[in-house]
Amino acid sequence: MADKKPLHDASKRIPKSIDTGTHILGNYTLTDLAVGALPGVAVVLASQLFVPPTLTVSGYRVASLTLPLTVVGIALGGLVVYLTPVHLTTIQWFGMIVGFLHRPTRLPHEETMEHTHVAAIHPTHDVIERTDGVFLGLLQVTPPSMALATDREWAAKASSFREFLNTTVEFPIQLYSTTQPFPADEYLAHYEARRSDPDVRSNQQLATLLDKYIEWYRADLDRRRMTIRDHYIVIPVRPDEVRFERRSLTQRLTGVPVLGVFIEALVAPRRDEERAALFEAVDERARLLRHGVREIEGCDAHRVDAETAAELLASFWRGEAVTYDDPAAVITRRPIVATPAESTR
Repeated sequence: MADKKPLHDASKRIPKSIDTGTHILGNYTLTDLAVGALPGVAVVLASQLFVPPTLTVSGYRVASLTLPLTVVGIALGGLVVYLTPVHLTTIQWFGMIVGFLHRPTRLPHEETMEHTHVAAIHPTHDVIERTDGVFLGLLQVTPPSMALATDREWAAKASSFREFLNTTVEFPIQLYSTTQPFPADEYLAHYEARRSDPDVRSNQQLATLLDKYIEWYRADLDRRRMTIRDHYIVIPVRPDEVRFERRSLTQRLTGVPVLGVFIEALVAPRRDEERAALFEAVDERARLLRHGVREIEGCDAHRVDAETAAELLASFWRGEAVTYDDPAAVITRRPIVATPAESTR
């Protein structure tokens, strides 16, 4: 009997786009052929239009180099086509490379906000404010050591977290994991400091053993690419979640077309009251999640302060670990456009 899978089986793959290119050789299309031959064609045209047939350099005719240069150009074009990722066309990939090389290294503040969607960071509340008005809080989760855990122990931890989410959490959250380099210098600082101790300086064998260990440890870290994985829970709160109680009559009326706009304008709280409610909602949800995570055996969680959150944001957008010497100084508390009195303070 044939195996009948449901129509919505997750194992079925759905293409992201329909390939309409004409394949000439294998998976290579006519566009790939044109891109691969383009450098060689450019060499031929340049030699015909700009190089006189009688031009010589050190007794050699420049025109005689046309064929070798054309072959090299076609080879380079073919290499570009060969290295193109399978999910992109050659033109798309080449355009992305050109755009990457010519992109600005610094963006104005307004353009930066459009990319990061970060409007402000509030150090006194440890909250990130997005450009759409959503307030975000962060929890860092310290998981138990599961290096020697069995499959049953892994399943028990996952079931505990799932049960907590299904029975207690009634709001959306996001899970974010990232890595940072292992602090080898900090770990080896103790051993390097031992080099100057009298007992090590007087014992050549002990000093050599210490040097060998430090050298081996650094080489082993480079070979294994050891990193530290950090886990975070992102807690968002939307403004409409604090304006009215959930499922209240007023909230339902605000969803009525046209009429809902006027109702919301009449009964919505003031901006300062709304912001205070948003801060309180973030704190309340963070306390609930922290308590729930700590109920899982071996797990711990703590609130991420605004300075650490700023470093996380910078690391995410820069693509590498960012550590500020003075994180508190990075978050400005002064307005960008100040009055004459403020600018002289």
